[in-house]
Amino acid sequence: MRRVRGFGFTLVELLVVISIIAVLLTILVPALQVAKQQATGAVCVANQRSLSMAYAMYSDDNDGRLVGSHITEPGVTGDYEAPWVCWPRMLDGTNVYIGSASSDGSGADPVTLEDRLRGIREGALFAYIESTESYHCPGDRRMYEGTYIGDTPAHRIYRSYSIQFGLNYARQASSVQRMTSIPQPEETYAFVEEPGSGGSFNCNSGFILNPETLPGWWWSIVSNWHNDSGTLGFADGHAERKVWLDERTCNLALSGGWSSSGWTDTAYQPDNVDLQYLSTYYARKGGVPWYEW
Repeated sequence: MRRVRGFGFTLVELLVVISIIAVLLTILVPALQVAKQQATGAVCVANQRSLSMAYAMYSDDNDGRLVGSHITEPGVTGDYEAPWVCWPRMLDGTNVYIGSASSDGSGADPVTLEDRLRGIREGALFAYIESTESYHCPGDRRMYEGTYIGDTPAHRIYRSYSIQFGLNYARQASSVQRMTSIPQPEETYAFVEEPGSGGSFNCNSGFILNPETLPGWWWSIVSNWHNDSGTLGFADGHAERKVWLDERTCNLALSGGWSSSGWTDTAYQPDNVDLQYLSTYYARKGGVPWYEW
């Protein structure tokens, strides 16, 4: 009688199958990761478009004035145009601004996610968006994991975007205060993905560069949450993905630009084309940068 062979596998056959599966996983997992980053990048561009459109509409509704780029309402420091209002605020449970991440664990109540969301809702742009999700990039893991400085509630930052300080920063007379004072609003970025650490503030405060005083230096840094790229929202209301062309830009985003002893020389990159681009389209009023040292 003819013997029918069973369906069992030999040990060698099993090892071959396992090896093939391992090879396929090695090939597929990076591709899936890239696809995921591209998907989060698309959501992020949509978020930036919503913020940029709100930015432009706020200006239209307020006689051309730009919303304040900082998250606090500091004292008057120069010839500014009132009123000056924050685009979001940073609040605790009693509507008091919490400035430093060191407030967490120092006797004060630590900032919570609800505090952060309340600050967004209290901001001047929220009425045009009415969605706190538009302020958060899905590729930004800080709200779950904290930052390289710490993982306490103070470091679990929600808002992924900042406005550059060249645009109506803290009532500084040298910052651009009106939309009509921006020579090329379609090329001047307003919003930047910024991976703030929670060192000085427990949220992203604002994007800073010093193109004239500190040429070639990063001060704030950009994110690398979308496969070596970030997103920018422009003053005219559009947004786009920006591929970082210099490997150092991406590496600096991952390291945070800081060491245990402070700001590192890796932030000095005078020939970085990404930094040169962001410096070129950093807003200035009459050729004068935002800062007044």
